[in-house]
Amino acid sequence: MKSLYTNGDSVVWGAELQNKAEERFSRILADKLSAVDCNNASAGVSNDYIYRQTMRDVAHWMDTKQLWSEESGWIDTEEIFVVVGWTAPTRFEWWDGQKYVQERLWAGYDKWGSPDEHRTTEDEFVLHQTELIPSYIRTLNQVNALHSFLTVNSIPHYFFNVFYGYDEIQEPTGKIDTFGRKNHQLSINSLLKLTPNSFRNKTMYNYIKENGGGFLPRNHPDKLSHKLWAEFLFKEV
Repeated sequence: MKSLYTNGDSVVWGAELQNKAEERFSRILADKLSAVDCNNASAGVSNDYIYRQTMRDVAHWMDTKQLWSEESGWIDTEEIFVVVGWTAPTRFEWWDGQKYVQERLWAGYDKWGSPDEHRTTEDEFVLHQTELIPSYIRTLNQVNALHSFLTVNSIPHYFFNVFYGYDEIQEPTGKIDTFGRKNHQLSINSLLKLTPNSFRNKTMYNYIKENGGGFLPRNHPDKLSHKLWAEFLFKEV
């Protein structure tokens, strides 16, 4: 049995679709690949979460040849293809003593029902963590680490950015480390060059807009857009 393992945020999960399990791009792509759709995306998550969960799930599959998703439960599978849709780098997660908490700059339009209704962005810690320098470095390290991990273990994979385009960051004038060099402290461009080409190409949202797709009230891709993206990925992989 072959499986399509997918991870990402609410877009990859299929938010706002009437029938996520049937209409989201991962199911359409899995059918085209004659594979089981193992979609592990979740709404509102960070790249920290996506990286951590994907590493966990792939490592478990390498050890046991078993994968899990909410729709499929545990399945035995001899072959997997990994697709990751990376979200905004400014999201992050932290440990509250019992569980991981997903954090970002909360705004009214960006809240997901009752779990988020009382969340606000007031803490200086959150504001600093969502600045571009730590956000870019964290995500690019995660993308390169996961890409290397999958490559060295001969696991086929495809990475893309859902909606976030990376802009150039100016090197800081002050030192970001207590010890260390004063020049080229970030090397963001060098990190970005190491990421897969698909990660640096146009975002999923740009592709949808350029090819006649549409969006639902909360700005998630509609059914046609998921179909368009599945067809694009099928050609890519």
